[in-house]
Amino acid sequence: MNTVLMKRWMKNQVNQFDVIIVGGGAAGMMAAGTAAQNGLNTLLLEKNSRLGRKLRITGKGRCNIVNNCDVPTAIAAIPSNGRFLYSAVSQFTPQGAIVFFENLGVPIKTERGNRVFPQSDLASDVKAI
Repeated sequence: MNTVLMKRWMKNQVNQFDVIIVGGGAAGMMAAGTAAQNGLNTLLLEKNSRLGRKLRITGKGRCNIVNNCDVPTAIAAIPSNGRFLYSAVSQFTPQGAIVFFENLGVPIKTERGNRVFPQSDLASDVKAI
């Protein structure tokens, strides 16, 4: 859809949604899914032709979901000034991420270095949910 048509469509449709999320990466898809599960009329916008494109390449195609560690360790592993993420990571911990995916039916395994992957070793299993 070209930009002019998209702007017209948005102008007419924007009030029909409770939540509009820009960006169909991992965080955008999780946010949209959570909003929709909570009964909100949700629109997810992505400029690429496919959602979650980069999910397919994380962990060499296996989708490294998270590292299985405590919050201080997760913050310390962020290369530059990870402290700004402390509040967010404290609310949605690495263990919370593991439970999130298991509750959605994705069996999880932890490998060397505390890296967490789907048991199938397929990023497509994570993307499919």
